[in-house]
Amino acid sequence: MQNSSNSYGPGSTRRTALICLAMVGVMLAGILGLWWKAAMRTPMVDIPIATLPNPNAFDFYVKASNAIVSDQEIGKASGTQPTLVLSLAQREALVQQNLGTISTLHQGFAYPYASPEARSMYTQFPYFAKFRGMARLLSLQGKVRSDKGDWSGAVESYLDAVQLGEEIPHGSTLIGYLVGVACQSIGRRPMWGVVDHLNAAQSRAAATRLVSVIDHHFSFADTMQEEKWLGQSTLIELFNSPKETAAVLNPDAGKDLANATGNGSPPAFAGVLFYLTHSKSRIMHDYTIWMDKSIQIARQPYGLHLSSPPLPTDPINEVMLSAFSQAQMKEVNSETQNRLLLMMLALHAYQLEHGRYPASLHELAPTYLQKLPNDPFAAQGTFLYRVQGKSYVLYSVGPDGKDDGGTPIDDPSKATSSNPNARYRINDNSVGDIVAGKNIY
Repeated sequence: MQNSSNSYGPGSTRRTALICLAMVGVMLAGILGLWWKAAMRTPMVDIPIATLPNPNAFDFYVKASNAIVSDQEIGKASGTQPTLVLSLAQREALVQQNLGTISTLHQGFAYPYASPEARSMYTQFPYFAKFRGMARLLSLQGKVRSDKGDWSGAVESYLDAVQLGEEIPHGSTLIGYLVGVACQSIGRRPMWGVVDHLNAAQSRAAATRLVSVIDHHFSFADTMQEEKWLGQSTLIELFNSPKETAAVLNPDAGKDLANATGNGSPPAFAGVLFYLTHSKSRIMHDYTIWMDKSIQIARQPYGLHLSSPPLPTDPINEVMLSAFSQAQMKEVNSETQNRLLLMMLALHAYQLEHGRYPASLHELAPTYLQKLPNDPFAAQGTFLYRVQGKSYVLYSVGPDGKDDGGTPIDDPSKATSSNPNARYRINDNSVGDIVAGKNIY
């Protein structure tokens, strides 16, 4: 008997093939969907929220710096190379206009300081520029006082700026840390020339205050920890905004597009395509590991010259992690300058009370200093020192970590007509020693 339906005919074969193709298509779509979901998924990380002190000195500093009168004039008149030359009476008038501002700052000194946390790439820091204006005002006040022979008052003004600069990094990221270093330098540079005018009691008092300021130092490792949390928050924001990612990856394309269309960033699909070939989880993981290793290195003495971990190779991390290459050296130099200034104050008091300089720095402790500070550029130990005639040479081994016998870092090629002392600036590749009173930048 003949079957009227041929189960194995050409039509049945085609149907079977189509069903198989459909199943394969569904499977591929499912795989692609899972891949897409995995590629687009934003990784979760634990980013703490800071608890700010109450009262917070930060609020007093903001109030004070916002109230500065004639801020631009002060900035032009208070630098090491002032562009606005004013008479003593004119400078004194500027300071008098701002005595209330300085009083508000002093009220803040009575309270702990913490910068508001930065947990977004959109965070604005308008107050940092104003804090530098406050440091310039304090420097101007110090110069007015020194011109009038009030050496002790001048030192107090300069130390106000140093204290402000030491506190600004607390709870802040790299930008706050750099502003803090700048404010310390604004207050510290003119103070080197005032020390010799102090009597023994004034020099001791200044040393005591400077020790208190130094003891509140916020380490570069802690700054890096804050930067890590900001970076993780920034990555999350980039992961959730392909358009922002595209702008970070190719800022020039964004500028070109803005000129052509008025739109300030490249199209979002460029960011989407990037994440299809670069895992968000891997980017976050590599960033976190690099920051954690860098924080561990920053907690070790700079003098050990530990190498930074290799940078991750993805383009996002290359952009985000490129800013840290020389940052720690600036912090170590600022810390070194503060400690050298402290030693100079103690040596001055000793000389006035004994009629000579000590044969060894160890004679300063514990009468003039409770303990000798370490040289931040050395793997261990305090600064190097020797009596030289009726004076002395006091120095740090500097970035190269070698004792050059007190030969200062000096690169004449860096000197300019407007700033001849730039030859003594310190960089991470400088050769020579950081000599107290000489390499003061």
